[in-house]
Amino acid sequence: MSKRKILLLASVLAMVAVLGIGSTLAYFTSTDEATNEFTIGNVKIDLTEPEWDENGSADAPEVYPTEALAKDPTVTNIGANPCFVRISVTGWDCLPDPAGDITYRTDYVDGKLGDDWVEYGDYFYYTKVLAAGETTDALFDQIVIPADLENGDAATLYELQVNAYAVQAQGAKPSWSAVQTMTVEEIAAWFTTCGF
Repeated sequence: MSKRKILLLASVLAMVAVLGIGSTLAYFTSTDEATNEFTIGNVKIDLTEPEWDENGSADAPEVYPTEALAKDPTVTNIGANPCFVRISVTGWDCLPDPAGDITYRTDYVDGKLGDDWVEYGDYFYYTKVLAAGETTDALFDQIVIPADLENGDAATLYELQVNAYAVQAQGAKPSWSAVQTMTVEEIAAWFTTCGF
């Protein structure tokens, strides 16, 4: 046999060997695919005053000094994600003297807030994470009209404005257990971090 035939035969045998090994490897391989779908969650709340709304009027006409009115701001998480909640209340001042301010109370105790609410700065903070579908305890359950109002004040319109705010709880701390034990100062700082 000539060198040329030997070289040709060796080349053919090498190709057969490569094809044989390649087809054997093909029998021992596998491919799989995973598609991950995700949606963006949301934080959405609903502020209600069940006892105030029950009286059927948005206003309280012709109140008298020292009258206690049912007013119970509560917040429900109607979004998909757990959140922190805070409430601002403006319009407390009826008279220039602080003694002439509208006050709040819970369970007939002046200045008492509902469970898990804390006043900090200009806001009232709910100190627990509010899970989706949960509702806070009422911030307070009554407001009391100041005793110092007189007949001359009857023509004045007073407005007590209640606003609720929420931010996501996830991401406030590196772990969920740390989020659930945040202090009111940390919750307030998280509101600032989130742009409030």
